[in-house]
Amino acid sequence: MYDFMKKVPGGLLLVPMLISALFCTFAPGIFEIGGATQAIFTADGLNYIIGFACLCSGASIDLSHLSVVLRKEGVLILVKVIINIVLGLLFIQFFGMDGIWGISAIAYIAAIASTNPSLFLALESDYGTKDDISAFGLVGLLCTPAYPMLVFSISQTTAINWTPIISTIIPVVVGAVLGNLDPKMRDYLAPGAAITLPFMGFAFGANINLIDAIKAGPQGVLLTILFYIPMVLIMVLVERYLLKEDGVTSLAMSSIAGMSVSVPAIIGAVIPSYQEFVASATAQIAFGVVISSIITPIIARKLYRPKETDQNKVA
Repeated sequence: MYDFMKKVPGGLLLVPMLISALFCTFAPGIFEIGGATQAIFTADGLNYIIGFACLCSGASIDLSHLSVVLRKEGVLILVKVIINIVLGLLFIQFFGMDGIWGISAIAYIAAIASTNPSLFLALESDYGTKDDISAFGLVGLLCTPAYPMLVFSISQTTAINWTPIISTIIPVVVGAVLGNLDPKMRDYLAPGAAITLPFMGFAFGANINLIDAIKAGPQGVLLTILFYIPMVLIMVLVERYLLKEDGVTSLAMSSIAGMSVSVPAIIGAVIPSYQEFVASATAQIAFGVVISSIITPIIARKLYRPKETDQNKVA
């Protein structure tokens, strides 16, 4: 099973996610029996899994290498944030909340602002360096529903709730402190981030109904295309021509996360007048999760260029 998953790009995440989505589609609620089973096989334990992965990735951050992480992942995250805000503002300015071609502003912003940190971790484990993997905590700042809601709030000029973002930073900081105070703690905790991949994948898949996703049809395909163009194209160009890297990290940051499926419902709960957009946006995003989770690893593999001189490569 492990060998099979490793043969699939991002397979340690993708295979469990699709298996979980099958359960969600054809046997919903089968694991909702409370206790440990519900915590590990449904989305209920997702925040704990992400928190643990953030702490472990934080522990792997060597402060002496922090400048390397910020020079690459830090720049790409900044570029992504700027692109997300600009595209969100332009979409609402030109198309309003109703959107265009059946894609509402809620669906569009939730998709473009999405980042699947577990797929990032899976791809960087296959193609990246230890410094790339240690950036998981930074990438994790963009994975919570708080981030697309932040972009949406800026686009709508409404109040911003910073608490969820701060709550993601804290485990990263705690892990970094532990790892840099005691190198043995770093060695002990660092592998933990990769170990969480199948569990994150299963938890993400627990929110994906494949039938609803397929029903999204043309709008789901179009939303996925709008997710990749122009945002992903710009990020890859920045990484390849400004940072002089192969572009894999940009792709690793460019996949719609399963957690984003919950964003339309959250926005609808906060702003009841937007409830009419929730159902269609949820189905379209679910379709985008499945498609981007397959497409992103394939493109990343094609972009990957091994560096024989890289001494920091993951074993």
